[in-house]
Amino acid sequence: MDILVALPPGDLRESFFPPDLRARLESLGTVEWPDASLSEADLVDRIGGVDVLVTGWESPKVTAEVAEAADDLALVAHTGGSVAPVVAEAVYDAGIAVASANDVMADHTAEHTLALLVGHLRSVPALDRAVADSEWVPEDADIRTLHGAEVGLVGLGTIGRKLLDHLAPFEPDVTVYDPYVDPEALSAWPFASLGDLDAALDSSVVSIHAARTEETVGMLDAGRLSQVPDGALLVNTARAEIVDEDAMLAELRSGRIAAALDVYHEEPLPVDHELRDLDGVLATPHVGGSQIRPPLTAAVLDDVERWKDGESLEHRVPREQWATMTR
Repeated sequence: MDILVALPPGDLRESFFPPDLRARLESLGTVEWPDASLSEADLVDRIGGVDVLVTGWESPKVTAEVAEAADDLALVAHTGGSVAPVVAEAVYDAGIAVASANDVMADHTAEHTLALLVGHLRSVPALDRAVADSEWVPEDADIRTLHGAEVGLVGLGTIGRKLLDHLAPFEPDVTVYDPYVDPEALSAWPFASLGDLDAALDSSVVSIHAARTEETVGMLDAGRLSQVPDGALLVNTARAEIVDEDAMLAELRSGRIAAALDVYHEEPLPVDHELRDLDGVLATPHVGGSQIRPPLTAAVLDDVERWKDGESLEHRVPREQWATMTR
């Protein structure tokens, strides 16, 4: 089996392929590790004879031209989450299987979402600062609980489903807005029900889990954000562009709502950006699903092994899922 790794050389590739995982991949076939970044034209030239293409962040896109030149390619194995920016629909037309670490990344992102949510509700950052400043419980400490809280999920998807698993012990009242989800999809979570966007936004915690698509960019504008109740917490570990930044900043300046954020319109967040100093904002640097990398690679290698052994892929991304993934 001939395998081409399309991740560029350097720290990024080494973080996804530490020595043990590099050796594991090399045990599966003949592996080419390019010594320079590949362009789409390079990939067209080198894809001939390749059975498995391993992609990741900073890999060239598998375009229709690549798919046409790929005489033996049977599997694109992506070490990241969404494959929509990585493979063109022509890859599916060519009958090439696509797998990714989306499910595993969703586990990590849902975990981070819960950490942000609980950390903010329990005022962990403020209490930590108080203790560090030789104080005790500040008089204005706003300590709340997730137990029995009203939670609105804007979009469901893989991360939203993982988050529902994490929320179950808290027995919240969850309203899910997702026009692509059937009510039966929530049968595993009796505390959750489908509702329209108005109902999801009318919650004490609003957590965003929609994919970034043409349909969702700017979906939460000033009018929508004004529907979020006073004192509510807005959580975004999905994509910043789903929320109108100016409208969100206006709400945060007023102190009417708070926010826990892991994604931003400009990343890294500029050093002078207002979000760094606003009260009521808990901010992390887009690390929700991306920093714990070896498990992502391991999941993809599991599927490469399954493909080699003629077994079904556990992390396969069907065309229908590809169509609704973040672009």
